Amino acid sequence: MGLYALCRRRRTIIIALSIFVGIIFICFNLLHLSEVQQVDAPVIVGEVHPDPVEVEKTASACADFKLPPPDPAYPHCQAKLDWMGTSWNVDKCYAAYGVNGSLCSSYLYLSTVERHCPPLNRSVHRELSVQKTATPEAVTTDDLFAKMTDNPTNYAWMQDRITRLFPAWKKALTELLEAKEDLKTRKKLNVVFYLGFLSKETGLKFGEKSAQGGPLGELVQWSDLITSTYLLGHNLSIFSEYLVFKQFLSDHAFYAAACPTKPGDVIDVIFTDIIGLRKMRQRLKPFYTANKCRIRLLDSFGTHAEFNSATYYRKHFKDFGPKIKNPWGGHGLELGQFLTMYPHTDDNTFLGFVVETFEPSESEEKTVVREARTLIYGKEKYMWNETSAILETVRSFTEIDATVADAGDDFMKEKGVHNLGLLSGREFHVQLRKSKVFLGLGFPLEGPAPLEAISNGAIFINHRFDPPKSRLTWSFFADKPTLRKLASQNPYMERFVGAPLVITVDVFNQTELKAAYVQAMATENKPYLPREFSFIGMLERVDIILTRHDYCSSSGLAPAYPPWESAKIILASEGKSCQEACAAEQLICERTFFRKINNESYVQSLTNSCSHPVESQAIPYAPTSTCILQSDSQLFSCATEPPSDVRRICPCRTFKSGQIILCDRYC
Repeated sequence: MGLYALCRRRRTIIIALSIFVGIIFICFNLLHLSEVQQVDAPVIVGEVHPDPVEVEKTASACADFKLPPPDPAYPHCQAKLDWMGTSWNVDKCYAAYGVNGSLCSSYLYLSTVERHCPPLNRSVHRELSVQKTATPEAVTTDDLFAKMTDNPTNYAWMQDRITRLFPAWKKALTELLEAKEDLKTRKKLNVVFYLGFLSKETGLKFGEKSAQGGPLGELVQWSDLITSTYLLGHNLSIFSEYLVFKQFLSDHAFYAAACPTKPGDVIDVIFTDIIGLRKMRQRLKPFYTANKCRIRLLDSFGTHAEFNSATYYRKHFKDFGPKIKNPWGGHGLELGQFLTMYPHTDDNTFLGFVVETFEPSESEEKTVVREARTLIYGKEKYMWNETSAILETVRSFTEIDATVADAGDDFMKEKGVHNLGLLSGREFHVQLRKSKVFLGLGFPLEGPAPLEAISNGAIFINHRFDPPKSRLTWSFFADKPTLRKLASQNPYMERFVGAPLVITVDVFNQTELKAAYVQAMATENKPYLPREFSFIGMLERVDIILTRHDYCSSSGLAPAYPPWESAKIILASEGKSCQEACAAEQLICERTFFRKINNESYVQSLTNSCSHPVESQAIPYAPTSTCILQSDSQLFSCATEPPSDVRRICPCRTFKSGQIILCDRYC
């Protein structure tokens, strides 16, 4: 074969192979896109076409316009007016609604279309408020349950809890309305709930498993959030299945432009979880982009700034342990949009739940007497490993009871343990009323049982971790998007309740445990439940989350709530986080205030002088006394610990004992 023919054949083979490889590459990417990044048809309407008559009405209504006085039911009105005054021309849809840059046109738009300001017509105001003609006692669950229809199995456990607790909810609402009259004229919001973790598409079958246990912590929180929002009088839309949720958005033509397609047809708040958030980001991108600021994400363990910022995590992931991926982070939300089970960090918003309590029956009042008994916090056998020395110490003070579900009556009988087995809710509470002490062994973490214990008058002995547990030291936290250092089994009980109801010691240290029992046995048992875990406290807190938190307004350096007057700016000790520094002053860190203090004048006022010009860096512990400001607002963080030689500048605020979402003064 000649050289030319040989080269020609080789060239043909190479071309064929290249084409084949190219086809394989294209098919692989198409498959990847269809499975991983499938994007549904946008749930939007391309143009805003309001009635031209409405535009004419705007012009005529401004002839004798006078700005109404501030209305506490519309706390974001002034901030929205300020923004409209300078930014009304960023989207032509505002002009289509008659906005022309004047205060009057902006007010009319905000009061009639987006409804951030009270309508000039007071009868319309009453129509749009949450006040109802029916009294709280007359409200039933029928209308609420009628909104839970896309998959009845998913809601069965929640409906059972809501039904059981509904009388207590209504009683709490009556008390709250008597104390806070302005609740009756709150703006009625359109609130969407998308419980992504219950969807059939996940294959997790959480709804079906709830009868046998399942993720009951999450179901408790969702139940209480939904009930609170319903009783506060807002419009609810509830979904657990993605296709039904998507159809709802399509039917209402919710927008991806700056303005709604018709007056009032807006979503004010979207509650979802991480699975629901992922679905929106992947398959409803235009809708997600337009409504990102309206999302409130239920996140049990919380999220720190280092993991929320995808850019920062990619650059620094080696500092956060062996895990390379960030499976639960990278969402780029404001940290206040993450709603947690407990107030884990001052950065996230504490949503919480209601601790169910049981009023003693007449027979229980006569027969249930507190005795020298300890109920051990550990419902499975593995939680009792290496506890022989603990049990010996406890037995020298009290009798020992257990509720171990996966063991028989003879479990640790030789150690003096009386195993009661799995108890119902009421039976468990009766046992707590009989007990002097409720003793933690270190796991489970941050469950509701310690709150149930003190609400029934038992002293909680809280196991202290030495050293503290974190993602750097414990596999349980290895992929959680947080750098929290848990110093005890229940940090909330240690920080916000404390002695004498909560005694935190290393229970494996016999000297400490004996001292704790001496203290507990000498303490008078009095039932106590922090207000924030009661029915009225949950209603109060959800109202704040719905009506006072605004992540869509870009005007101003500080939010309307909490007010700047509640702030106290301090200089932390070297190496301390702002959360630690504020806690030492009996305050909490208020992340939203960082924008107010992130400037050269505050740095200079607290440090007197800088050895170098003030500079800005994207580091989560800025601003600092070393004359460094924060350049990336996503990285503002209360929880981040700086290097050991750096002092942070910290915005603290007051808080009400038993309801930390409220400030103690100027609120």
